[in-house]
Amino acid sequence: MYLHRLELRAIGPYPDTVVIDFAALAASGVFLLEGPTGSGKSTIIDAVVFALYGGLAGESSTPDRLHSQHADPATEPFVELVFETGAGLFRVRRTPQYDRPKQRGTGTVRQQASAQLFRLAHPADPAGEPVSSRIPEIGLEVTRIVGLDRAQFLQTVVLPQGEFARFLRSPGEERRKLLQSLFGTQVYDRTADELAARRRAVLAEVEGAESRVRDAQSRFAQAAGVEDPDERAVDDVVAGLRSVAAETDEHRRAAVSDAERARERERSVRERVTARERRAALLDRRRALDAAADEVTAARDRLALGERATRVATSADALDAARARAAQATDAAASQRQGAGLDADTDVVGLRTALADCLSDVRHLVAVERTFAARRRSAADAAVRAEDLAARSAALVDALERRPAERATIVESARTAAALAADAEPARVEVERVAQLRADLSTRVTAARAQEQAERVVASARAAASAALATETDLRARRIAGLAGELGAALQPGDACPVCGAVEHPSVAEPQDDHPSADTVESAASAARAAEAALAAAATDLALAQQEHERLRTVLGDLDADTLETRATAAAERVRAAHDAAVQVLDLERRRTAHDERTRTLEQERTTVASEHAVLVSSAAAESERLGQDTAAVDAAVRRATRALDAGAIASTESDANDAAAGTDPDDADTAAGSGASLADAVRALDDRVAELDAVLAADVRAATAAASVAERQPEVTEVCAEQGFESVERARTALVPVAEGERLRAVVATADRERAVVDAGLAEAAVAEAARTADEPLDLTAAVAARDSAVERADAATRVAVSAADRLEAAARCGEDVARAVRARESTSARSRAVVRLADVAAGSTSVNPSGITLGTYVLMRRFEDVVAAANDRLRGMLGGRFTLETSEERETGSRARKTGLALAVHDHTTDTLRAPGSLSGGETFTVSLCLALGLADVVQAEAGGVALGTLFVDEGFGTLDPETLDDVIGQLARLTAGGRQVGIVSHVEELKQRIPERIAVRRTPGGGSRVTTTV
Repeated sequence: MYLHRLELRAIGPYPDTVVIDFAALAASGVFLLEGPTGSGKSTIIDAVVFALYGGLAGESSTPDRLHSQHADPATEPFVELVFETGAGLFRVRRTPQYDRPKQRGTGTVRQQASAQLFRLAHPADPAGEPVSSRIPEIGLEVTRIVGLDRAQFLQTVVLPQGEFARFLRSPGEERRKLLQSLFGTQVYDRTADELAARRRAVLAEVEGAESRVRDAQSRFAQAAGVEDPDERAVDDVVAGLRSVAAETDEHRRAAVSDAERARERERSVRERVTARERRAALLDRRRALDAAADEVTAARDRLALGERATRVATSADALDAARARAAQATDAAASQRQGAGLDADTDVVGLRTALADCLSDVRHLVAVERTFAARRRSAADAAVRAEDLAARSAALVDALERRPAERATIVESARTAAALAADAEPARVEVERVAQLRADLSTRVTAARAQEQAERVVASARAAASAALATETDLRARRIAGLAGELGAALQPGDACPVCGAVEHPSVAEPQDDHPSADTVESAASAARAAEAALAAAATDLALAQQEHERLRTVLGDLDADTLETRATAAAERVRAAHDAAVQVLDLERRRTAHDERTRTLEQERTTVASEHAVLVSSAAAESERLGQDTAAVDAAVRRATRALDAGAIASTESDANDAAAGTDPDDADTAAGSGASLADAVRALDDRVAELDAVLAADVRAATAAASVAERQPEVTEVCAEQGFESVERARTALVPVAEGERLRAVVATADRERAVVDAGLAEAAVAEAARTADEPLDLTAAVAARDSAVERADAATRVAVSAADRLEAAARCGEDVARAVRARESTSARSRAVVRLADVAAGSTSVNPSGITLGTYVLMRRFEDVVAAANDRLRGMLGGRFTLETSEERETGSRARKTGLALAVHDHTTDTLRAPGSLSGGETFTVSLCLALGLADVVQAEAGGVALGTLFVDEGFGTLDPETLDDVIGQLARLTAGGRQVGIVSHVEELKQRIPERIAVRRTPGGGSRVTTTV
């Protein structure tokens, strides 16, 4: 990270604006920040840290020191820093919390802190892109951009006074806390804590698994009916229960088999009894049928004779109907020919064929003829439409020629209005400025009155203080003057005089009547002090009132209310005019857009109209030609249809064929055109004639068909009479059975047949036949039922015993599986827990598995600390004549816990080859070793932070403790830091450094109590 520019105001001892260009200072790599002690050198570093992180560099510093006590209370304090990292160029601006005077009345109000972060295009970018204005977000964003948090920044970029010397001398536990915050190794401590938590968890899991084994054993014992079985005996118990269950199931199967046989016997006896009863009933029904057999036979014979007679009568009736239809069809055919004007010799088929051929040739032109009227109207409409389109096209051309001039007028008006609208922001600022001046003008009057009132209060307080002081002085003088009388009044005979020591008092002084007591004098003194305090408070109020009044006089100058009113009116008029102009700009912009859109619409419409006109003219010409052709074809068809309807249709048809070959007769054309007949009428007439001929042909066909039917049916009737045994049709008609009598006879026969079939089928059943064969055998149904009930009861009892044994076996087997699963889970949990417990003990430094006793987090810090010490020794070898190096140690430090932390630090003195405690070093040695340790720590933290580029480094430490030779070594080491382009700022008041470092920032106190900054490049 590189610092470009720092700007601050009303911060610490700096009441005015201070600007420091670090980019110009760092030309040679090292610059000096020098000045007397307490002048404000460290404040500049505090300002850098505050701008980035919102805090100060020193751990003991508080934000209260930021707001300058030398600046005007109304002046806003701020710090603004421009810096650059690999993420880009940024400017951050912060204002601390401070108390400012109230804008109305007296007193102060607390102004809260604020912050803003911008991304810049270049270091001199005045605006930039806003990133955030929220303090928490800016803190996170700066940490991300810089790559360091505040603690890391203070150890790598800003090395404040006393901080890294404290790190050198601190005990191991404190050093552990600092290194842990810098390197972020809390994750390893959290890992150890997590492992410890998991250790407790797995141990709890082991105990839980053991408990689940005990619970499973208890459930198994209850299910198996045993007491406290060993987990290894579960399989044996289950095997015993399985044997018992098998025995009870075998007994159950035997009992069930016996019960089934008893049920079968009872069912067999019951079926045989039922069969015997059914056979007796069937025999009774057969005897009744035999008694009515003669009557059924007579009915059957009468029905058979009637059926033969019905067959003959049906054929005779069909012959009579055919004869009637033949006579009717013959009469109808003769009537149809007569109606059609045809005699018996006319060839109807040939005539119909000729007419049908003519129809097939001309029918399709009827639809064409129907379109003539519409097509003629359409042609007329198209002509009118073409004229309208031509006129519309001309009008559009004229309108488009006027559009550019209209648009230019709108654009010019918009440009004028935009110029007026641009004055909106300056006018608004002027309105706000005038409003503030009005408020200040009103406040100035109030401030003048407050000043006058404060002056009166001061005068009154001064008079009261003078009077109180005079009263106190008078009382003290009177008491001193009458002190002898006070002493005399206190003397008793024989007492030593407090003045001369004599015990005899020949002339004792007496107290005066108005002699003041000590309490009276003290009371007057208290009143004088109170009056002085009141006078001081009034003087403070007067100073504040005078300062406020003077500030308002400076701000307002000679402005008066009339001048402000004139400015306010003018500013308001400018705002109104700018607003109206802005509204007008929007309106004119809309009008321009609408005008352009309308122009595009007119151009599209002109193109469409021209295209439509061309298409319309072309299609009208083509349609006119097609209409002429269709009209000629229809006229020819009319003439042909008319000739076909003449009496000589066949001859005319042949003549038409000849005309078609030689051309149309002009006389025929004139006749057809002059008759006014349409093709549709001619086609309808042809259709009617063809339909009439079809009717004649159909009547002839029906008459021939009826005559053929009569000829076919006559032999059939004679044959049927012979087949059915009747001499004639009349004899057959005599033998017909009436309908009612036939239904009665058929009912008698059907009833008898059904009953006979039922009886025969019942007697043929196997059970009934078997009952007939064993009719003499005895049957005891009661004994069979009793045997069945006894067998069923024995089977139920055996089943209950078997089910109970099976249930116990199933429950015991299931619980046995639960025991096996619980044992396997316990073994798995135990195996897994051993690895977790060992790992947790190693991470926690348990001496049972980790003899060193060093925790995981401490081990990681030890490795990082070794890197820090190695980097520090790399620089320390070139200083102090190579006398000292740093070494890490796990030995216990006095009063520390270094043995546990493993972060003890010792100084190896190569002159005496001894290890020394850091506290035994002299001031210069401590500074040199501490600086190297801090620089080594910065290197390691930089590497740990992902290779963050640290372009600027501040060293704020006491260089005055160094001798010239050591100072040369230190400056040389710092110069090494600049080889890679790093800027190093040294904060010191050592005079010798001014001769060594030309680029410097000089801080000097001013007579007013503040400080000022001078930059030398």
